[in-house]
This record gives sequence, structure tokens and C-alpha cells, in this order.
Amino acid sequence: MASSTSRRVGAARRLWPVMAIVALPCLSWLSMFAQRTFCSPRLSARRLAVSAVSRKAAPKEIQALQSKANLKLIQAQAAAGHKMKDLGQSLLQSKFEAKALDGSAVVTFDGMQNLRKVEISEDAVSKAGNATVLAEELLKALQDGHDQSLQGSEDQVWSLYQNYPELMQAPLTQIGAGNTAQDLWANVTKTNETMKLAEELFHHFDKDKDGHWNFQETSQVQMATEGTEMTEESFNSLIIAAAPDGGRHLTEVDMDRGLSKEQVLDLYTNAQRQRQLGFVLDIRKDHAHVFSKAKDTEEGKEEPTPATSLAVD
Repeated sequence: MASSTSRRVGAARRLWPVMAIVALPCLSWLSMFAQRTFCSPRLSARRLAVSAVSRKAAPKEIQALQSKANLKLIQAQAAAGHKMKDLGQSLLQSKFEAKALDGSAVVTFDGMQNLRKVEISEDAVSKAGNATVLAEELLKALQDGHDQSLQGSEDQVWSLYQNYPELMQAPLTQIGAGNTAQDLWANVTKTNETMKLAEELFHHFDKDKDGHWNFQETSQVQMATEGTEMTEESFNSLIIAAAPDGGRHLTEVDMDRGLSKEQVLDLYTNAQRQRQLGFVLDIRKDHAHVFSKAKDTEEGKEEPTPATSLAVD
């Protein structure tokens, strides 16, 4: 037992200088690799797609990139994002191995070009002859493993971006500061404040006080907040979208009655609901816009105060 332990300790001590020598060229190589493929797996995938587009696609197939994302683009990217997630998980499970010195050194990469494992046997130094040769052979294996991963995933990444070109749009938003796209619903929250504002807005336009916004009342809301008229078709679509079970149980009476108070408050304060329906409602902006106009109107109706006479009897 003691002799076996001493052999392992001795082998480990012999490998320490080897690993120290290996570390420097590996760090240098990784730095060079980072400059080539960026540092993020997502950015690496984007670089692969751009490279593949320029190599395989005809000029007429390349769409001009949008610098900024709009609501329609974000919706398309969100749907395509599920495919990107599935591909990413698949690539992370992939394994690409490269060997050196007849298998005495083995490196493993996943499909995202991440180094997952480095295995060096105890006889690696003796097979190499010295630490410098071992470092060189290990570096070749690292390069080979990375190249295998890159080549093995390139076609899959190209296929993803070919089938979902919207992922290539608004690159500055996706890879700029913070690596995050702008969240259009960041200000949509359900708090005591927003619920109170939504309730005040609802009662302001519920002219008949029946607890619902009918077509005329909802049209007045849109005109007051957006400056545009609402068509009856748009109103009916909104009623169906806001109803439970996709509106399958709506009656003509329900359609005429319109949006209930609970539905209006939910539409204004539920970010997930707005994402599903594909629009953005900002209760703070709408409330301030409507009530500032109402205040200006009331002030305009007030009779001017008679000027104080400065005449002296």
C-alpha cells in the first residue's frame, strides 16, 4: 500500500511541471480562440451562421440586418428561441474527443466548443520523452478537439439560422451591452400602484357604470391614449383574446357587454398576458395622458377671475 501511494505521489510530482508548461500555451491558444469565435457560445453560434451564410448562400438570400428590434421581430425571435434552446442543449450533450501519444492524453469538447475534460495518464511523460514534447502534443490535441467540435456543429447552426433568419436580426440589441434584448414589458407590473391607476382609468371611461367597457367606451380609450380609432373587428378580437378558453363560450350578450373591470385591470398589469396577445399597454403613461388632458379641459372651462380694480375713488 505504501509503495503504491508513493508511486502515485511521485507521478503527480513529475506531472506538476508538465501541467505548468501546458498551462501557458493553452492560455495563449484559448485567448487566440476567443478572439476568433468570441467568448460566448451564443456569439460563437452567430459567427458560425454568418460564416456559413457568406459561404453557402446566394447574395439574394442574405437579408439586410435590422439595427433595432420591433415588437413583431421580438415575437418571431421568441418563437425561434425554442429551437435555439433545443439545439444548444443538443450541442452541450455532444462529445468530441481528440487523443495524443497513443491515448495517453485525451481531451473532450462539447458541441459548443467548450473544453469539458483533459485526461493525462501516468505514462504520458515517459511516452513524450520530456515535458515540452508533452505540452506540444497536448496542445495539438486541444486544437484538434476544438476543430472537430466546430466542424461537427457548423451544419446544425447553419440550418437553424437558415430556417429562422429572424435570429440574425437586431444583432446590436442581442450582443451589445449586457448581451440582452430590450424588454418591452419591463414596466408592466402588478402592484398596488398600478392596480389603483388601472381602476381609476377604468371608471373614468365606464360611462354607463355597468362594470364593463363596451365598444364605444373602448374606442374612446384608444382615441384618448393612442389617437386612433378602434374598429369593431379589432374590438371583437380583443374580447375573444381576453376571454377564458379562447372565447369558446362567449355569447352575443358577452360581446355586446365588452371587457369587464377584472379583464381591463389584468390586461394593464399582467406582462405575460400582454406578451401572449402581442401588444404593450403602459398604465402609467395612459393614466397620465388621460388625466392630464382631463385636468387641462377642466381648467379651460373655469371662468376667469375678474381683475382687481386699481382705480382710486
